[in-house]
Amino acid sequence: MIIKKILFFMSLALVLVSFNVYAIDTSICSSEANIELHQNGSLKSCQLKDNYEANNITCNNLGYVSFYDDGKLESCVLSTSATVGENKCKEYGLISFYIDGKLKSCMKSDD
Repeated sequence: MIIKKILFFMSLALVLVSFNVYAIDTSICSSEANIELHQNGSLKSCQLKDNYEANNITCNNLGYVSFYDDGKLESCVLSTSATVGENKCKEYGLISFYIDGKLKSCMKSDD
């Protein structure tokens, strides 16, 4: 009986380990979009179906979005102006982040 329980939990652990879980999937992409995937199967880039919120900013659905292979936001076009740290980023401007989530670049707002 004990052996059956051990085998059950070991097989369950194997099943859980074999699945890769990423926060982002292709359901956020426009149905007409060219979708790129990373080698690990996670979403790399596509044109958005709807606005997308991440890193306290809103990405515009008329633009493309890209992600690192771990699902973190790499870049997108802003839907509204945003302030990231002390940087004021322009509405409809490109914004990009380092893999740790820190601002890499954005189009500065005229304000």
